[in-house]
Amino acid sequence: MLDDQHATAIRAANLALSNGQRREASRFASIELRFSDPRASRWEVAALTSVAVTATLVVLALWFL
Repeated sequence: MLDDQHATAIRAANLALSNGQRREASRFASIELRFSDPRASRWEVAALTSVAVTATLVVLALWFL
């Protein structure tokens, strides 16, 4: 199962990097971007902020130990 996923990922990377198949890679990229939501909800902003503050505090605590 994992080898199939790796093979698919390698094929997709090769398609993206090859000059001849650029249209197919762009089509996949546009499909991915079409279904993404560019706006972040309030809880996502709160979660990102709390993770950033926690990471900063951990780094500062380790720095001063």
